Amino acid sequence: MKSIKNLLTPAFIFVGIILGAGFASGAEIMAYFVDYGRIGLIGLFLSCFLLALTGLAIWQICKYENINSYQRFMEKVMGHRLAKILEACLGFFTFIVFSAMLAASGSAIHESINFSYSAGIYIVATVCFIVFLFDLSGIMKLNAYISPALIAGCIAMGLFVYFSQATPVFEAADKIAGVMRGNWLMSALTYAGYNITTSVIVLSAMGKESGNMKSPFVSALFSGILLSAMGLSIFLALSSNYSIVQYSQIPMLALITRHGAWLEWVFMILFLGACFTTAATCGFAFIETITGRININKTFLKIMVTVIGVLAAYAGFSNFIKNIYPLFAIAGIVEIILILKYYLKLIFLKI
Repeated sequence: MKSIKNLLTPAFIFVGIILGAGFASGAEIMAYFVDYGRIGLIGLFLSCFLLALTGLAIWQICKYENINSYQRFMEKVMGHRLAKILEACLGFFTFIVFSAMLAASGSAIHESINFSYSAGIYIVATVCFIVFLFDLSGIMKLNAYISPALIAGCIAMGLFVYFSQATPVFEAADKIAGVMRGNWLMSALTYAGYNITTSVIVLSAMGKESGNMKSPFVSALFSGILLSAMGLSIFLALSSNYSIVQYSQIPMLALITRHGAWLEWVFMILFLGACFTTAATCGFAFIETITGRININKTFLKIMVTVIGVLAAYAGFSNFIKNIYPLFAIAGIVEIILILKYYLKLIFLKI
């Protein structure tokens, strides 16, 4: 039983990092995959495969090279100069996501129970700070315990919406796929790129835990299966109701509200949980990028990150993030390429 837990826990942590408000709301799946019609489904599976493969590479590199910190991992894989550039870039990104998730959490609490928006932000920020105090173990336990429920909820909700109607899955989406700007392949790479930016910080910090994993390959495979299952369930729900959700900012909520208030409550709980886990993980990731580079008391740093994150949540960063995702995705794609390149070189040396 313990060995099974050692296999599944890293996968839940990995998927929990990716499962944020954008995923749970359906907005990311809509923008990056559904809008391209049936070819978008290939893009979805490609993204999930790349994320799982990169996760495997990170775990294996940390295990073989005895790495247990983000800074050591980046310098080993990318060299000192490029590592510092990417750390600065991705550190800023994780802070932006942290503040955006605080804002999203405040909105979710306000809309679901009519609680004060500001109070909602303060509550979530305070809980995040408590998680920060436990460092990596706090993030691991948070994702290990909460992620399974969020994953199961997202899959169940997506399938429920899909099977509750009979519209052909790709009918509406295929009609507009031809006039979509961009390219489905670049969209898939972009999605994988910006999702790996936060993941690599936490997964490389887990390096000391990778030696306890019975098989990083099984953990990575399970991660890919979970991501694909969640993505597919939401993809089907949105594609089969495209005319309803094509202009919605929270596509899944637009569908859920048609099935009763009780289901809307369930969705809001899932959405808030996704916001919280992402906020805590990104806040921790930002702290990790600073720790080791700047000589500062870590507890004081955690307090400052939490306070500044709250202030930034009022600055409209939740809207700003939509425009900067593609920019940081470029850095993420570079990371994926360099990580996989180093991993293949390491594997060939081991053979």
